[in-house]
Amino acid sequence: MDTKKSSVNHSQKYKFKAVVHETDERMFYLKSMLDGERFSTPTHVFAPNVLVEAKTLSDVEDGATVYLSRCLDEAKMLANSRDITIFSFSSDEKFQAVNSRLTAEGALAILIEHSKKSVADCHVLVIGFGRTGAAVTKILCKLDVAIDVATSSSLRPAHAFAKRILPMHDFDFSPYDAVINTAPSPLVSDKELMSMAMDCVYIDLASVAAINLEYARYLGIDAQIYPALPAKTCPVSAAKAMCDYIKENRL
Repeated sequence: MDTKKSSVNHSQKYKFKAVVHETDERMFYLKSMLDGERFSTPTHVFAPNVLVEAKTLSDVEDGATVYLSRCLDEAKMLANSRDITIFSFSSDEKFQAVNSRLTAEGALAILIEHSKKSVADCHVLVIGFGRTGAAVTKILCKLDVAIDVATSSSLRPAHAFAKRILPMHDFDFSPYDAVINTAPSPLVSDKELMSMAMDCVYIDLASVAAINLEYARYLGIDAQIYPALPAKTCPVSAAKAMCDYIKENRL
């Protein structure tokens, strides 16, 4: 085989640089990681927390490849009509597992920074036991933290890590030094929120807060929502997870 000819054919096929749409520090590092990579089609990368609309995709070339996590149905329809291939970070189990671990590590960092207690001395309530809730619970368990889990899912996996399993309603926050929410739904009434101590640390990792954040702050509670947390607490690792997925699914 003529290796020189093969090399030329390869360079002709893989000639496109990825366009990384920078929205945070993670995407800055991803752009650097992909700088030397070439793709067989025009390639665009959007951050996992960005909701891609049809208007955004209208600027993408016909026949392009797009990496994202969230897009509207109208954007999918436009992609189909213009032969745009979509790869979704959110549909990949390996990426989701890594991202959940990074999110859990970020939540731990925030808890350490904001709590007046040692993490090991904290009594923590984790709301939700999906992929992220399980990752948060496991990492806290390794530090011998007293953990309760509020979940509507199967109880058996949570029992291995939690001190108590609670329903996702009729919340009493009075025993807790920290509350970490992973359920993307407004679950907590203002009346229930009043049971939360002023020195309690509230960390919301979901796309929609479980509590009324404005009212919580009015009550003097340290309450924040942290969307796309890995992009803030470990942007290099978050970028690497995206880069690995892109390379594994390169056209």
